[in-house]
Amino acid sequence: MKNNNKKLIAVTMGDPSGISTEIIIKSWKKTAHDFFVIHDPDYILKVANKLKLKVKIKVISNPEEAHGAFKNYLPVLPIEIDKSTKLGKPNYNNSKNIFHSIDLAVKLAKKKKVSGIVTSPISKEILSKFKKNFTGHTEYLAKLDKKKNFGMMLLNKKLKVVPFTTHIPLKNVHKYIKSKPLESAIKLLNSSLKKNFNIKKPKIAVTGLNPHSGDGGLLGKEEQKIILPVIKKTRKTGISISGPLSPDSAFQKKNLKSYDAFLCMYHDQALIPIKTIDFENTVNYTLGLSFVRTSPDHGTGYDIANKSVASERSLVSAINYAAKI
Repeated sequence: MKNNNKKLIAVTMGDPSGISTEIIIKSWKKTAHDFFVIHDPDYILKVANKLKLKVKIKVISNPEEAHGAFKNYLPVLPIEIDKSTKLGKPNYNNSKNIFHSIDLAVKLAKKKKVSGIVTSPISKEILSKFKKNFTGHTEYLAKLDKKKNFGMMLLNKKLKVVPFTTHIPLKNVHKYIKSKPLESAIKLLNSSLKKNFNIKKPKIAVTGLNPHSGDGGLLGKEEQKIILPVIKKTRKTGISISGPLSPDSAFQKKNLKSYDAFLCMYHDQALIPIKTIDFENTVNYTLGLSFVRTSPDHGTGYDIANKSVASERSLVSAINYAAKI
């Protein structure tokens, strides 16, 4: 592995009871950039042995050591996890260790010790019992970084989507469709496409909230009262933006070629099309942070954690995108 401009990625351990350890091992030597994992080295070897995966690890004390080790070893910045941890069986006692891995990765990123971080899958249900008001990686990282204007982008080679609202119940989505936050989201997306993806003049499509984008107000007023006026306002600032497109036809092939990114009104409206197009290679990227963060776009996989069948492709893509961005 070549050290491409000394780019180095920190990978968090995720939930050790899930597939994270397996796909981290499988990703070693398959990425285009060096990385190290913040994890328990003894547990990594235990999982490798159980799942019959070949890996040689090297415990490091600081990120710089990873570059010299990566060609022959999987570098591990060590933290301990609960000794009773078993694959496929969620362990609440690891909650503090999971957060420790995340917090340490963020600390290293903010100190410019790494080029970016990749967060491995965790269980929101388990971690929310340990830390109140925890709703997911994206919101937690933004809080650590003290950022209020942030967003979640899902991307692969064919599509980039941003859900305007993220982890909230569908019945509450309409309450969050407001002019100022929507305007901020559009500007953040436009800026990120320029800065992080080198797109000089981004073309953005915005979907409607309601069926057929409200059908002239018959099926909802949000498009007429909020979404369209914001689109017109931001267009006057020089942003190339279209919409609101009817959600049921927004992701036609011609539109995939015409637009650089789609801003959708809610979580599943954005994630269903991109996961349908290419589930295994889709990556989650957080907009608006002071550091680069990506993650594989799948869950903990408790049900297959013992079977050595988990695909590492999304994690490999996440590591490569983190270094590229």
